[in-house]
Amino acid sequence: MCLMLLRRGGDLLLGEKLTGFGAGRVVAPGGHVEPGESPLAAAVRETHEETGLAVHDATLCARLEFAFPARPAWDLRLEVFTSTTHTGALTPSSELAPWWCPVRGLPLDRMWDDDRYWLARVLGGERLQGRFVYAPDNETVQHADLHPLDPT
Repeated sequence: MCLMLLRRGGDLLLGEKLTGFGAGRVVAPGGHVEPGESPLAAAVRETHEETGLAVHDATLCARLEFAFPARPAWDLRLEVFTSTTHTGALTPSSELAPWWCPVRGLPLDRMWDDDRYWLARVLGGERLQGRFVYAPDNETVQHADLHPLDPT
């Protein structure tokens, strides 16, 4: 899986997830990596498909793992990229209703619980790797383990 943190000044591109895993939550654009595709290429593609924006010069900022012991089918690994350069017009899709959100006003109460542990740190310039274990309710983080991103 991949995620794109696209910045525009003091804003972050977010959207309401309309379908699939996480529907109803506020998320950044992203999704599945197709066979033969790199996570970066997937993040650029998914962002374009979900928002109409073409991303340029993205860099890896986090590698995260998520465990859902009550729903192991939800376990996933995520590579997170960030960029401040893009072209195109912001356009909703069938998957995401996107908008530019002030970083100082992130709607954490509508996002995945893990975001409160790592998102502000990454937006502040840290590069992280980590693992999150969700509680049996599949809503709250039971355990979080974050470290600086290994350069390898």
